[in-house]
Amino acid sequence: MLGIEGLTTTSLAIMMLAMFIIAMIFSTLGRGGGEFYLPVLITFLAVPYFDIATVSLFAIFCQAAAMLLIYGHKHKLVDWPLAFSLASIVGTFAFIGGYVSFGINPKYLKGTFAVLLLISAYFMWKGKGVPGKPGKFGVWHRTMTPPEGQLEYDMNFMLVIIPTAVIAFIAGAVGISGCGMIIPVCIILGAVPIRIAIGSNSLLLLTSTGTSFLGHAVRGHTPWSLAITLALVTMCGGLIGARMHVEIKEKYIKRAFIVILIVASFWMLYKIYAK
Repeated sequence: MLGIEGLTTTSLAIMMLAMFIIAMIFSTLGRGGGEFYLPVLITFLAVPYFDIATVSLFAIFCQAAAMLLIYGHKHKLVDWPLAFSLASIVGTFAFIGGYVSFGINPKYLKGTFAVLLLISAYFMWKGKGVPGKPGKFGVWHRTMTPPEGQLEYDMNFMLVIIPTAVIAFIAGAVGISGCGMIIPVCIILGAVPIRIAIGSNSLLLLTSTGTSFLGHAVRGHTPWSLAITLALVTMCGGLIGARMHVEIKEKYIKRAFIVILIVASFWMLYKIYAK
């Protein structure tokens, strides 16, 4: 029996299960999972790539809304001034990327993003970042009060602006959030604690996918029945994954983050060029 967008009932069920598992795992790490959603959608859907990208963005947008509720309200791991400042950059450049994407070869965009994923994984593995120096221009002193106790740090805000803009532009054009790469940028260049970077990223994820979705939607077609169905699935996964975050030790979160960056990079390259 054919269902949504011509899918058989079995294919639709498998795709929904895969999307739920990806949403749950990636939400635990403060990420959207677009690097994995795209290959899954490409595998099951016989529709134009930019329709797939639009569906992926809407699913991640709804997932991010669920994540933000948990990370911001329950865990109190969102640094709101930092998150809103970066969100303005992400939102602007993600929309531009989504809008101009129709004139760019998707292979170039996805190939560039795959390389950036590997670079981020390398620096996360090395564990060497730029320390925040109190009083230096562009350095913000921040105080957070998560349930575990008060946390203070100094972040290099000026150093993360340009990398964040570049990542948001490419991600918006490709059809993923790209915010998973902003987390390493905040940790390595911004000297932001990993849990704060992950929690704050949920707002960036919401902004990036929302604006880049609009950029795609105004230029193309949105298969709404499929988009809404998968969005409900990713929202459920996002709620569960975000709640699990505080139960996982920080060292395991870092290791998982590095592994996902590497696997996502090679998977994306494989889906692009292994044809």
